[in-house]
Formats: sequence, structure tokens, C-alpha cells
Amino acid sequence: MGQLLRLLIILFGLWLVIHYVRRALKARPRDTEPQTRGSPRMLPCARCGVHVPESQALRSGDKIYCCPEHLKEDAP
Repeated sequence: MGQLLRLLIILFGLWLVIHYVRRALKARPRDTEPQTRGSPRMLPCARCGVHVPESQALRSGDKIYCCPEHLKEDAP
């Protein structure tokens, strides 16, 4: 009876170790890159603040605009 109890305690201890190791591996971040790898960079319009993809943004100097109208309105 004592050996059976000892075996059960050892098995329970092994199960706990495996459980905590699996839990620790799941909680660890897989990579340090942002998850938005395929997403384009979004830039805010200097006139209205709407965010547009960098590929569609209109530039005038160091300012970014979402459409030609805002570019014309903000021009000096």
C-alpha cells in the first residue's frame, strides 16, 4: 500500500511539472516582430487626422494628406 501511494505521488508530481512547463511555453512570446507584418504603415492626414496607408498618402514637404482636396486647402 505504501509503494502504491509513493507511485501515485511521483506520477502526480510529474504531471504537475509537465503541466507547468507546457503553460510556460505557451505564455512565452514566439517572436519579437509585431503581428502586423503584412499591414501597411498608416499615416495621419495633416488636415483632418484620418489615417491612410503610406502608399496612398499624398505628401507636401513633411506633411501627409489623405486626398487632393486637403492638400489644396492646406497649401499656402
